[in-house]
Amino acid sequence: MKMISDRLWMRRPALFPVLAAHLTLSISCAALTISSGPSFTPAANAPLAGTLALITDEPSRVSVSVSDGTNTWERSFYDYRTAHSFPLLGFKPVRTNQITVTVQDKLGDEVTAAAPINFITGPLPSDFPKMVLLSSQPDKLEPGYTLFAGQNNGAQVYIIIVDSSGEVVWYTGAISLDIRQLPNGNLFAYSTTASNFFELNMLGQTVRSWKAPNGWPLDSHDAVPTDHGTILYLSAATDTVTNFPTSATNPNAPRQTARVWHQPVVEISATNSAATNAPLLNSWRLIDILDPRRISYLTFSTFSPYGVDWSHSNALIEDPSDNSLIVSLRHQNAVIKFSRATGQLKWILGPHENWGPAFQPYLLTPVGLPFEWNYGQHAPMLTPQGTLLLYDDGDARASPFEPLLADPYNYSRAVEYVINEDTMEVSQVWEYGKNIAERLYTPSVGDANWLTNSGNVLITFGNITYVNGASPSPYSASAAMVRIKEVTHDQLAEVVFDLALFDFSNTNSNYRGCFAYRSNRIPDLYSNQAQPVQDLIVKYQDGSPRLEFSANAARTYLVEASIDLVQWDEIGAAERDANGNFHFDDLQAEEFPARYYRVVTR
Repeated sequence: MKMISDRLWMRRPALFPVLAAHLTLSISCAALTISSGPSFTPAANAPLAGTLALITDEPSRVSVSVSDGTNTWERSFYDYRTAHSFPLLGFKPVRTNQITVTVQDKLGDEVTAAAPINFITGPLPSDFPKMVLLSSQPDKLEPGYTLFAGQNNGAQVYIIIVDSSGEVVWYTGAISLDIRQLPNGNLFAYSTTASNFFELNMLGQTVRSWKAPNGWPLDSHDAVPTDHGTILYLSAATDTVTNFPTSATNPNAPRQTARVWHQPVVEISATNSAATNAPLLNSWRLIDILDPRRISYLTFSTFSPYGVDWSHSNALIEDPSDNSLIVSLRHQNAVIKFSRATGQLKWILGPHENWGPAFQPYLLTPVGLPFEWNYGQHAPMLTPQGTLLLYDDGDARASPFEPLLADPYNYSRAVEYVINEDTMEVSQVWEYGKNIAERLYTPSVGDANWLTNSGNVLITFGNITYVNGASPSPYSASAAMVRIKEVTHDQLAEVVFDLALFDFSNTNSNYRGCFAYRSNRIPDLYSNQAQPVQDLIVKYQDGSPRLEFSANAARTYLVEASIDLVQWDEIGAAERDANGNFHFDDLQAEEFPARYYRVVTR
């Protein structure tokens, strides 16, 4: 009997219990041989990946050693089986790779394939964004790889993964500028053209897709797979609003009836993948929650055929502590929180100017120094400490009709706030970007992510138009730069990783530079999701039950026991032997007339 979670995405550590279903007294001692393969097939859509396949006559696990002429890396796969087929990931461009395959059975006998497999990787595409590693301190970095979608402005967008040395280890052509890794190791992306959401495997293949419901088109800024089988996303709608302002610089300008563009928040079911439209579960119209006539300096900054760009919402997250949603509205210079169940507004984070009397109770009051409001912000994120981290672009750093701060003197930053919902107060506890030697300003996009293991912050300055008040290029005023930085969470933060997307050698006066929306640090190219134990057996050894199974050596496996399959008690942790297998001896079993076991993977 097996109990396996079939939930698509899990954000918290998953528990996969497996019940021992049979008793064994012996194990085969046949010699191990590779009866077919190994073979390697390069992926058509992911040039630095491919599929390794082989067959052994006895159940075995596979380990791979790859030498690319410069470095050697290894990867082990822990499942015992006879037919093996799995992706190999982590190759680099322009390398001749020798792939050596070794198999091992449960007795520890090993066989290595007679000859290595050769895999030659080609160069990066000619329109691939130029990347320069400016600094890296691997011993201080969050472990893993950096995932982002980047482009030369106006050219093909690529989904890119780099290692701590800034070297590309995976890429494919992108369908959107936003990308994230799912717990199962696949990638989640979306396309506004077709209003579709996609799950891509690491071979660059679409394995699932969902289509937005009719009447709820997909906006380009955010879509979030949840851990409860849904997708939250920003849609697009146009309303007619009377008495709407016509100017952000002239308070006496006449008002008019206007078409106003805004982004409702939508939730759909993701439990099934189909060509038809996904079921609509919930929707929330932010224009009904807030003042539809409030403007900022950004309101009239971009032209939209759908109407005045009132909200330009660009990010949404869940707050599971009280079943709420948090949304960033860039053109309102506001991050808001509201009840998922009722749509009731809870608070507004942002400058207080131009909010009417009805919204005064929801405005967070700043306390403590230093403190600065967020302007044109992106990417709110709740940290493990319960603080709110976001990317503050800083556009204008003023509200109508105050004097605005000109772009050459401006700066963008990551900022962290503590919000006290009982007192409706907010304090700034950390920031990076204002008082630094190299002042970077992005008039749009950006990201700030808390990194769990190191406590560092990964910041994406995705569209830098000014560096210390000057263009990133001395030759082209229109060139933009991307800088992906990891910094420590100290008051005087230390830069431990700094990757530039920019061609510093380009002297063309028409050079447009590079662009990226967000970046994420992912723990591995492969899934770190807990997997069910596939081969749990129980046998008697020295008069006591012994549980044996194969599993991922990077995880901890706890053994639980029950006499009624209802109440389960933890009785210990399994131990790993020299061959990479796990076992547990139940020395207390004789105290019970019958006992069931399960292994819980954390």
